[in-house]
Amino acid sequence: METKHEVIIRYIRDLQVGTKVSVRQIAKELDVSEGTAYRAIKEAESQGLVSSIPKVGTIRIEDVAEKELEDLNLREISLIVEGEVLCGHEKLGTLPQQFVIGSTTEEVLGKYIEKQALLLVGDREEMQLLGLEKGAALLVTGGFMVSDLVLQKGKSLNLPIITCPYDTFVTTSMINRAVYERLTYKELVRVEDIMVTEAEFLSPEYKVSKWHELAQRSGHSRFPVVDHNGVLVGIVSAVDAAGADPDASILAVMTADVLTAGPKTLVTHLSRVLVWEGFELVPVVDDEKHLIGVVSRQDILKAFQQTQRQPQVGETVDNLTLSGFKLGEWEGGVKLEGEITEFMVSEMGTASVGTVVMIMSTAAFIAIRKSLKWDTVTENFTLYQMSPPAVGEMVDVFTKILQTDKKTCTVEIEMYSGTELKGKALTTARVVKK
Repeated sequence: METKHEVIIRYIRDLQVGTKVSVRQIAKELDVSEGTAYRAIKEAESQGLVSSIPKVGTIRIEDVAEKELEDLNLREISLIVEGEVLCGHEKLGTLPQQFVIGSTTEEVLGKYIEKQALLLVGDREEMQLLGLEKGAALLVTGGFMVSDLVLQKGKSLNLPIITCPYDTFVTTSMINRAVYERLTYKELVRVEDIMVTEAEFLSPEYKVSKWHELAQRSGHSRFPVVDHNGVLVGIVSAVDAAGADPDASILAVMTADVLTAGPKTLVTHLSRVLVWEGFELVPVVDDEKHLIGVVSRQDILKAFQQTQRQPQVGETVDNLTLSGFKLGEWEGGVKLEGEITEFMVSEMGTASVGTVVMIMSTAAFIAIRKSLKWDTVTENFTLYQMSPPAVGEMVDVFTKILQTDKKTCTVEIEMYSGTELKGKALTTARVVKK
């Protein structure tokens, strides 16, 4: 079933070139909210389907090649960092597939760097040559020039080599700022934009046999349970129904503790919760707990594809960092495990303090969410031991809930690389929702 967003985009795509498009007209024509219509029109504009013309309005235009809003090609990057292009001018229109900082060893760099990457590197010739051999463009920072050997290598491979006067930290900050400014123009996608409103559901008085009928007919296995007032009272899944008496009531087997989302919830936030909780489907409810739709992992994946995997302002770094971490358990509670990648490193080639704090505080949030079913915000965070892990190291982040009361929860977090303690912290989180 198409989402509201997809219906509006298809509607706009089918309009004749030159047709005026307005928020109010689409909201009325397709029976959607003006906010939903506005976001879809902005998405259509980013896809090159419509254009806003002063004193005329927004009109349907000829389709143009789609370009992600946050994309920066090498030519734009060279201008941003006030760089000088030494060779590879023909490839300046290339969009880097990866940004890599060459502040590590050759072995680690060779493991991570990919073709069409952009390698930010100082005057280390061996790193410059390795990057070129891997098919990466070079951005040489610190005002350094390259040797004749490196220049000839770049020319022979027709790969861009750019030099800039700023050090690596400043250069990276300039690029990040440019991406951030572009992202601020991108609309945030919310659950109401992608949820399925005509959702299948069961009543608590139905029998388990009804679940089997619905599962076979729909191909799904997880359904909201709704009372006669339309209020969500639970959810029933294959785990609940497995082995149950077909004549037993849905009320007897359903799970009453349900993770729900509101229509204004950001899709990026919900996607992260789905990953940590392991759920496939989440009911969407209004303030009175009436069921108004459902959203699944598949809906979220489609939404990310629709918006070019759009990162949300303020969440981009978190999502990028945590994407390689897995959730696990140990005898004391919840743990995260993952690898320190080049995205997390400081100028010293080790994980930045900010990255370590973010990973540890996220682990604490997940521990509280899974153990106590609370949503919390960090009230204070004390990092009282720190030995930053290096890029390429595998780390385990262990959490242990020490104390809880009605409004707060205290969690101890330890980060290990093998048997070596890399960081230890204590955080107090305040409950915002139980």
